Amino acid sequence: MASFDKLSYFLRAPAYPVIVDIDGVLVAAKSAKTLYEKLSPLELVEKKNYSSIDRTGDPWIFVVMDGTAVLSPFTVEKPRTKLDLIRWFNHRKNKPVDEVEYSEKSLSSKRRDFIIAEIADRLIDAQKRSASRRG
Repeated sequence: MASFDKLSYFLRAPAYPVIVDIDGVLVAAKSAKTLYEKLSPLELVEKKNYSSIDRTGDPWIFVVMDGTAVLSPFTVEKPRTKLDLIRWFNHRKNKPVDEVEYSEKSLSSKRRDFIIAEIADRLIDAQKRSASRRG
């Protein structure tokens, strides 16, 4: 398992919020500091590519190498469709039992960046509720 002390970007910074998929567990953050705080305690595999997206819906790769976590826009993945984004969110492993699924209806009237922002907000809210129940 890998740990990291620093979060870096390769070529450019993503547009926040960013959502990272750690083996089916979705983690969202609105800043680099928050992303570091949420990902650094997790059990990550060294040099494994984790799928990520930024606010624009562009695919990114998150990888840990030699104590540094790197977010890179270089990936062979295509941007996810609106429906793929919603299903990715609805079928994640860290979904609270009491959470209402994101609706798959009326997608033509919603912009991709709006859907991503809503999903990120719901992920952040779910994590806060989960932390308050534990604390």
